[in-house]
Amino acid sequence: MDDGERPAPVEWDDYATWLVDAWSTCLAGATSERQVQEFLEQHPSLLPGATDSAGVLGHHPACWDAVIRQPELKGLGPGRQPDFMWVRRDTAAVRPVLIEIEDPNKHWFNPSNRNPTAETTHALDQLIEWKVWFQDSENRLIFEKRYVPQEFRHRPLEPQYVLIHGRQSEFDEITSPHESPLYMRRKRDLMRRERELFFTYDQLRPDDEARDYATLTATTTGFKLDALPPTFATGHNTADLAALIADPALALAQVPLISDARRAFLHERWKYWRQQRLAGSPAGLVVRE
Repeated sequence: MDDGERPAPVEWDDYATWLVDAWSTCLAGATSERQVQEFLEQHPSLLPGATDSAGVLGHHPACWDAVIRQPELKGLGPGRQPDFMWVRRDTAAVRPVLIEIEDPNKHWFNPSNRNPTAETTHALDQLIEWKVWFQDSENRLIFEKRYVPQEFRHRPLEPQYVLIHGRQSEFDEITSPHESPLYMRRKRDLMRRERELFFTYDQLRPDDEARDYATLTATTTGFKLDALPPTFATGHNTADLAALIADPALALAQVPLISDARRAFLHERWKYWRQQRLAGSPAGLVVRE
């Protein structure tokens, strides 16, 4: 198919503009954590850790160019799993990025006594549980087998932990419920422990380096494709994802802002890149599409 005949992906700038507005609307109307969870599942470029903006998450792309929603950490039980997880890496280590999200309407601190709220205490305890889980060598082996591509399993695991909680308005001089917003911001920052990163929901912005990133769910038999962004374009990186997912049709049907012609085109290219990977062809044949 000639370039002129190919239905084009949505331009990143157009998508980012649309996404910022849609995210703002979502936050303004959200009455529960579940609503923001579902939105972020559809638009993973908003999630911290999509790229190595913090300098500690691994400078290679996320494995499979995808985030994993609610990955099971065996033995922790329902409700104890991360809300999202990137599996990032560099030449020294595999660096899983485990993300906990809380209700965006809840505060970090109680205005009456400046103590952490119950939601903050719960979230920080969740990060500790994950750290304890990774200290067990058997758990690390289980994790590697389920979530780390085989070619990287010889590298040590160095998990990172992200908490997304509350709104910037809690720490703003005009809108804060606290007598000293600056003090409370400093207190929050000093609560951060080793290998932890804190964000408010207002800090999340689309990352153009994640324009092709998908959302996956780990199942007992492999992975399920949940979402693709409207900027998604196929290329040699698609081969790893397509090797996991035989048919992207259900996820493609839910992609906003693209035409049916674009969906059909992506479906055909997906099949091509899956065949390339399963046939053992080398990656890097083309960059995109």
